[in-house]
Amino acid sequence: MVKTLDERHAESERVLTKQAPCETEAEYRKAAETGSPEALFALAQALIDNSIEHQDPDEALLCIERIRNAEGYAEIPDEELAIVEHKAKKRQHELGEAQQLEYMHNQDA
Repeated sequence: MVKTLDERHAESERVLTKQAPCETEAEYRKAAETGSPEALFALAQALIDNSIEHQDPDEALLCIERIRNAEGYAEIPDEELAIVEHKAKKRQHELGEAQQLEYMHNQDA
């Protein structure tokens, strides 16, 4: 049986989403490059939950935005997106406060 290009592409998408969870930042990023909402969501979570070294709530929010603009984003419940978005915004606020305190401390020194 000869598969069309679209069929092979759809099959590769299914294979990508069935792979084991990513263990390194590079794996998360490579998976997210596919544009898959699931991969972007996994990267967004990793960017705020300390599962990878690089923590970046701004980038996590960009991933959430890309998910909402992607086709097939309905596969991820809005509740889950909202939870990660809330955590990212909270982390963003905490980092902003920490930077402000550090700036004030440096001004006093």
